[in-house]
Amino acid sequence: MQFNTFVSSINDLNRCVNAPNLQEVLLQPTLLARQGQLSQQQTQSLASTATEYGLCPVLVWDILMPEQVMNQICQQLTQWDISKFAAVRVADPGAAWWLKTHHPNIPLQLIVETGNHNLEALRGWCALFPDSLERLILSIELPKKKLIEYCQTLPVACEVLGVGQILLFYSPRSLLSPHLLDSDSEQKFPLQTIVSSEDSNNRLLRTLETVHGTFMFLDKDQFILEQLEGLQQGGLHTVCLDLRHFGRDGDVAVDIDKICSQILTDPVSLRKNWAKPTQSTFFKGNRTTSMFPRMKSKHKLVQYRQDVGLAEVLAGESGNYVVFQSLRSFAVAQIEKIIIPTGEEIEIPAEIVFRNLNGEVVESCEREQILITDWIKKAMPGSLLLGSAS
Repeated sequence: MQFNTFVSSINDLNRCVNAPNLQEVLLQPTLLARQGQLSQQQTQSLASTATEYGLCPVLVWDILMPEQVMNQICQQLTQWDISKFAAVRVADPGAAWWLKTHHPNIPLQLIVETGNHNLEALRGWCALFPDSLERLILSIELPKKKLIEYCQTLPVACEVLGVGQILLFYSPRSLLSPHLLDSDSEQKFPLQTIVSSEDSNNRLLRTLETVHGTFMFLDKDQFILEQLEGLQQGGLHTVCLDLRHFGRDGDVAVDIDKICSQILTDPVSLRKNWAKPTQSTFFKGNRTTSMFPRMKSKHKLVQYRQDVGLAEVLAGESGNYVVFQSLRSFAVAQIEKIIIPTGEEIEIPAEIVFRNLNGEVVESCEREQILITDWIKKAMPGSLLLGSAS
């Protein structure tokens, strides 16, 4: 397993040379990278120096572009010496295809951190770029078990973020400058500030604006560096160490050499002493879909509705009442139970009586008649009142 990190200076490269297991450095030009601050000359100069140092420079091209913008950028890239880079890291499929067409020998590292969490989608990207694709950068929302499965199943190497900021929100619009800068201000990007709101319980969230848009980050860092042994055994190829938010004086890989050494010797202490709170919410298990079975019926309620459904719950207020609409004419004596959307069956309490809108107790009703009862525990809109055939 190898590490990689973002760099923006010779000082960063010097630290990376001394960082164990770190072989790749990621270069972010302003033209191509969402958080990029390097000019073309700086990017290519750092790439040459990295190669001299025995490192592998990777060009980051992670912006998403409409066609007109992409055509303009691709025209400028004809002036670049792409051969200086060991690989190009892309998020936009159009950019990947342009590279495949115009630079077929350059390896591609495809960023699939959003919208590509299932195995079939990832296999699709591998099939689309069979000769160029060398690596997939996977989502931090994949739990350990899935990461290992993907590493062992996919035909290309896989990478995941080991430590770094968690992006909550991104917009291509400039959301900070209208509020922070005067119209005649000469201040340039990037702009950084801390925002909070009542909706986020007044948590302090770092917000960044660059020429490519506005980013908001969680107030905790992703951190799985003390849990890499299982991933290494499972075949994970690369772990990204993103230290950009700790950057100072033009450096963005501050203390990378010390961090890499401590990952190998004492990662638990590294986490304990990390400069920001940390989390690895999805690593043990992604439970975001756990409610799906409760949201969808395990039973064919449509069939119940057609065969033995007498009425449907329209509304209710806990502790007070339930409102039904009859699906057909029936006698109250036919009623047997209620089935809720999860498939659970509920017995009707013996004391429950059915009333019409005038509050009168009814023994039978017509089709599409509104009925009201006292509260029945667990009854919810979409539940069906079931009964025996008349």
